[in-house]
Amino acid sequence: MSIKKILKDNLPPFMLAPLKRVYSDAHYAAMHVVPEEWYLKRQFKKRVGYSLNLDNPRTFNEKLQWLKLYDRNPLYTKMVDKYEAKKYAADIIGEEYIIPTLGVWDHFDDIDFDQLPGQFVLKCTHDSGSIVICKDKDKLDRKRAKEKLERGLRYNYYYRGGFEWPYKNVKPRIIAEKYMVDESRTELKDYKVFNFNGEPKIIQVDYDRFVEHKRNLYTVDWKYIEAAIEFATDAGHQIPRPKRLDEMLNLASKLAADIPHVRIDFYSIEDKIYFGEMIFFHGSGFEKFIPEEFGAKLGNCVNIHGGVILSGNGYILIVRAAESCTDLTDYKFMCFNGKMKCSFTCTGRNTDRGLYVTFYDRDWKKLPFSRHYPAEQIAMPKPVSYEKMVDLAEKISAPLKFSRIDFYEISGKIYFGEITFFPGNGMEEFSPEEWDYKIGSWIRL
Repeated sequence: MSIKKILKDNLPPFMLAPLKRVYSDAHYAAMHVVPEEWYLKRQFKKRVGYSLNLDNPRTFNEKLQWLKLYDRNPLYTKMVDKYEAKKYAADIIGEEYIIPTLGVWDHFDDIDFDQLPGQFVLKCTHDSGSIVICKDKDKLDRKRAKEKLERGLRYNYYYRGGFEWPYKNVKPRIIAEKYMVDESRTELKDYKVFNFNGEPKIIQVDYDRFVEHKRNLYTVDWKYIEAAIEFATDAGHQIPRPKRLDEMLNLASKLAADIPHVRIDFYSIEDKIYFGEMIFFHGSGFEKFIPEEFGAKLGNCVNIHGGVILSGNGYILIVRAAESCTDLTDYKFMCFNGKMKCSFTCTGRNTDRGLYVTFYDRDWKKLPFSRHYPAEQIAMPKPVSYEKMVDLAEKISAPLKFSRIDFYEISGKIYFGEITFFPGNGMEEFSPEEWDYKIGSWIRL
């Protein structure tokens, strides 16, 4: 039994609140020092129920974790900032789809409530959940609102939300928006459109969030999907198809173009569509799918390997390969004092059989050993740009005792991948073992 469970079962509520804050603050501090991958794997197993496979991610949740670590386009920071995202979206789809902004401030005490209407919404621009809905300004508990929002301003959501990188550099502010409700007159349903490289696939609708949170899933032609993500679904509660659904999907496609996955949220109010927000990691990639097969099916829509990974300027850019490319071969050149001695290929990473690693000598003859992963039985075709890749690898590695230089070849064109100094962290076995010694002899210390 966990310490949290023992405390909850044995302490009165008035003592639990401060203890929860202490635990939360301690957890937040720890997140600044724990390795991202270690934490994600631990949380994933705990919350989703199976081990996270980052080498060959297949399910939707696994691929979201992979994207957290490797798809770090700086534009995403603007896209998740609740203030900046409005301007970004307006430039693409038009100002008429944007909920009016009433003001933005660095601190709660900067807010001039006299200038605000009788109803409004306050929220932090940099996180999820720090929101105050005001239906009557005269009855607003400002002290409680300040406590909630100022507390949100103190935290970096990157460390609180499961290492969702786009939030790391968002400027913490408070934004006020026009208060709006839909036809229910009690809440504002979200129409959350899941997009994959700009193509909408499913729509999630959350409702009864303040009573008993439920969510229904629909296809893009508004057919109910017998599946659930984290919260219960209700086939008996059919939500009417939005009258301007096609327009909503078109807007989502424009905003999501060329992004492996992003969820675009909209509201439908009196037959008018409003942009809500952009979410890159639905549920932080920790929400359970029922049935699990649905999570795997949705994972097939996330194309994280259909392109080349180019590193540079502190982020990673996903460049889509040719449409016919179903798998991408890594060409990895092992260089010793600027001389390429051997290379290996990584193949099958995105197939059901899994990853194969095959070694070759300088003349592209298959070498008789494997390392950690099985080798292809038949030698791979020599890449068209092989000699050019070797030349580039040797130039890059010239001043280094040892380095591995990675490239990709697409339609005869070379793309640089990365430089690695410790393949497999120096802990992957050779079979047969004598090749560990042979390659080790090439390193002059």
